[in-house]
Amino acid sequence: MATIYLHGFLSSPDSKKGRILALEHKKRGIPFFAPDLTMSPEQVSAMLTRFTAGMPPEELTVVGSSLGGFYATWLAEKTGCRAVLLNPVVRPWELVRDFLGEQETYGGKRRVVITEDYADQLLRLDTPAITMPTRYLVLLSTSDEVLDWHEADRKYQAAKRVLVPQGDHQISNFDQYSPAITDFCAMRPEAALSPDDSN
Repeated sequence: MATIYLHGFLSSPDSKKGRILALEHKKRGIPFFAPDLTMSPEQVSAMLTRFTAGMPPEELTVVGSSLGGFYATWLAEKTGCRAVLLNPVVRPWELVRDFLGEQETYGGKRRVVITEDYADQLLRLDTPAITMPTRYLVLLSTSDEVLDWHEADRKYQAAKRVLVPQGDHQISNFDQYSPAITDFCAMRPEAALSPDDSN
């Protein structure tokens, strides 16, 4: 089995959630990969296609945060793997237009140029509906200051969803959820979070 972590927009593989998950996976001896997604959506999809080629989908879980959750949904529908979504953005092509031009990643380590065709590239990766919702685990913060969590709640209504009350977009108390998320990645869904485990 293996897990791929997809970070959010203008974030990095070294984000807080990425580090917490990497440590949890290391404790359990589960292979963990966190690629840098500081590239165009078209390049991200091509990279993920190459990276997962030959990986048995039943042994793969993709964890995606925010924009990474959008990519994770696309990858799960494309390959049949499992997915954990952390405050996933549903319609990123509507938001990316506010970031045209050169942008600095959080932490100031990288710069990326957001071009007008990013929106079209994202739209081509859209999955209007998910199949086999039992493959999904979705965490939604009810006080998300960046996204309207209700949009993801509607899209993934057939999947297992866990509400994080008063949680912010980055899920500041993520360490409380990482063990159960790793259980899901380790193909132990019965041990993963229940809808009542939201405190």
